[in-house]
Amino acid sequence: MGSCIFSYYISESDIEIEELEHKFNFGKYIMLTDSRTPSMHSYNDNSECIIFGYAVNVFTRESDSLADKIISCCSNISEVIKFERLLGGKYLIFYRQKEEYFLIGDATCSIPVFFNVEESFSCTSNLYYLVNQYKYTPDQEFQSIRDSGDIAQAMPFDITQYSEIKQLLPNHYLSVNEREANRFINSVRDQLVLTIDEVTELATPLIEVMCEFYVRKFEIYCPITAGRDSRVVLAFLANIDEDIHCYTIKHPEHKENDQDIVVPWLLCLKNHFPYKQIHDITVSKELRKKMDYLLGENHYSPRTLQIAQTIYEHCGNGAIINGDIIGQVGKCSLHRDIPICFATPSYFRCKLHNYSSETKNQLGLWMEEIKNSGECVNVFDLFSIEMRMGRWAAQESLIYNSIGQVYLNIFNSRSIIYLWTSISRKERKKSYIHVSLIKRKMPELLDIPFESDKSIVFRLSKANWLTYLLSSYAKYYIERVKFKRGKLYEKIDNNS
Repeated sequence: MGSCIFSYYISESDIEIEELEHKFNFGKYIMLTDSRTPSMHSYNDNSECIIFGYAVNVFTRESDSLADKIISCCSNISEVIKFERLLGGKYLIFYRQKEEYFLIGDATCSIPVFFNVEESFSCTSNLYYLVNQYKYTPDQEFQSIRDSGDIAQAMPFDITQYSEIKQLLPNHYLSVNEREANRFINSVRDQLVLTIDEVTELATPLIEVMCEFYVRKFEIYCPITAGRDSRVVLAFLANIDEDIHCYTIKHPEHKENDQDIVVPWLLCLKNHFPYKQIHDITVSKELRKKMDYLLGENHYSPRTLQIAQTIYEHCGNGAIINGDIIGQVGKCSLHRDIPICFATPSYFRCKLHNYSSETKNQLGLWMEEIKNSGECVNVFDLFSIEMRMGRWAAQESLIYNSIGQVYLNIFNSRSIIYLWTSISRKERKKSYIHVSLIKRKMPELLDIPFESDKSIVFRLSKANWLTYLLSSYAKYYIERVKFKRGKLYEKIDNNS
């Protein structure tokens, strides 16, 4: 485990946190950060801006003076939000206009923003910094939601186990003065319907800028599977970094002839990419103790920690580039082309894998907020961006940040993501975006087929939108029975 990265704490109080060695004054606030993550700070008589993390303008390639640009070009938070759409990367923007303070994350809030809603304001990348500082105790109702799903799954909407703490979602900015998250909209009217070729033409140069930006800064490692997402990432990175390092984790459950084992090896062998297969490590007691201290005992996924530490032992000197976003939005992996009339709190609860009735109520509040905002991006895509990426993926990212592994995404820009949403989900579910981008950058990567669904159950579930919808509910209720049975056995064991 190395020193943490993408970690911060903002407060009016001058406190000490061992992992956060750097200190900035920002108006009346103090910002503590880790020693590894860069930041840009700019100000004039009326405004002030800190950009914490790695950001690049995907249209101009500018990256070194973005805080100066915001100060010179923006006079309110609406203009900052408009400017942020031009950016890509992994970052947090802290902005002050006279005595008003605001926070906005990157396109998927990949650096978490936990904030308290009490009078004494603080916010942080790590929920347990707040919990420990204020000695908060879990809210009974919210803790029940947390306990109604596996710890690896995310909680609904913006809630945490603590009524005093919320999490900032993508497509929201935080008004610090009001202690309130406010939704901003990406499309005030029906989006233009673009073709696959048009989107490929528009998105390619933006993704290239992201790749070039990261390759200049890091030794790059690209995880490879038999699927589509990682192959798009590989197609872009290999055009820039001839010595890109590719790897696959072989878990104990993998067989030698599994697609996720055979296909990556063939892909790299055929195209002469450096490649290695790595195996799961055993997480030490010392590391578990450290993570219990940082993230809360039993409040993080042991499996994710094992994978993150395995990667860190092999790739800790560089950055991992994952492809989550293009899977979630680019091929609608969670929802495919289910008609919008079936976008209900019950359906989204299935996709959260949470078994509490209160979860459905929270998702209803989230959907009502979207409806009242006038946002025209469809709610299926917003769920993938805000709930899946903004909560589930950010929850995973926090573990990587805490052990010091740089974990990045070359699609993390609103300008890229909302290009994809202009294509019908019926086309996206067929991976047309993936294939078009690969053809554009490295068509020879298509010579080896993608993974195929060998199970007839999986093939039937994806036959059309109706079978996919029904199978989503069926899987949910089957898994709920297993989960509750496991909880019952756990209770019996504890009482024995």
